[in-house]
Amino acid sequence: MQKTWIFRLVVALVAVVMLAAGCSTKEDGSSDISNTDSNPFELDDKDTVVLGHIGHGLANPELDETGARLPLRYSGGELKLDYTVNAAGKAKNVGFLVFVDGIPQPYKINTADAPYEYMHIFELEGDDVQTPFSFIFTPVTGKQGETLSVSIASVYNPAFIPDMKETSSYGSYHDTLESMFSLVFDKDAEALDVSSIPHNEYLSDVRLSAELITKEMMETQGGFVTIDSETLEKNVFSRLYFDGAVLSKVDNLQVKDSGTLHVTFQIFGHPGVRYRNTFYINHKPLIGKEGSTFETVLAKGEAAVIDADIDLGKLEELNTFYVVSVPVNAADFPDDVVVLEKTASILLYK
Repeated sequence: MQKTWIFRLVVALVAVVMLAAGCSTKEDGSSDISNTDSNPFELDDKDTVVLGHIGHGLANPELDETGARLPLRYSGGELKLDYTVNAAGKAKNVGFLVFVDGIPQPYKINTADAPYEYMHIFELEGDDVQTPFSFIFTPVTGKQGETLSVSIASVYNPAFIPDMKETSSYGSYHDTLESMFSLVFDKDAEALDVSSIPHNEYLSDVRLSAELITKEMMETQGGFVTIDSETLEKNVFSRLYFDGAVLSKVDNLQVKDSGTLHVTFQIFGHPGVRYRNTFYINHKPLIGKEGSTFETVLAKGEAAVIDADIDLGKLEELNTFYVVSVPVNAADFPDDVVVLEKTASILLYK
């Protein structure tokens, strides 16, 4: 497990060099946002400038007699999770995405009268100040007797979007930090009326397939890190194609006013991990007649592939696009680091 953590840290530092900033997760569940211009393989603290950090979790988790955290429980109606977040520096603009069993979960903040949204954004005041709040929601899935995972992912500075005038890059913005909990269902989840919840009906012609991992895929994905068969046993990689082309070291794409944009998403690596993948525009899941969440299972030597078309006529002038992949069987791999994956944010602009 330590070897895998070190690999992930190196990958994060490579991203720092390429993008001028990055985010690394620490063992206490917090994350630092850093700037560095050093060699990514020379971990020298004097070459790193910390721009900010963030941490979040349950406000008052219930513990058993050994001090281990007990699972959450659902007993009908709306579930309330008392939560807390603290941040410092440039990490104080933060939004949260919530997933139940890998499925995007709309939620309210603090009161039952608040609107359901897929992301609520906070502008935190003061450095290292604990800010309490509550997630309130009716789970989108779950049957009596089941135990499902709840994933809560913070997104750093989600309000930022390049304007293609002063900036064309996201830099380190939109990095994620995940907390995960178990949820036991004492009752079936009640039906949730989603008609009033904002979503994007932009997807069509969704197709799932698999293809062999090629040498070219590993070389272009690896960057400064060599990806080989051993690396693919424990780590997960993904990449995006737009109309058949990879955006190499670029995080913006000019699109047409109408018609469709063909998107191909590939995810590969750790065999046996099952992901539920969701496409997002401006922090809302994309929905089509096939649904909004698409399941893939990683297999040795293969990449799982999702192809879809996005209706360009429904997009705004500036649009943040990304894919989130949530593992739903992470507990099957207790010795490995199996976590939520998010692609880099891509600006689709007209």
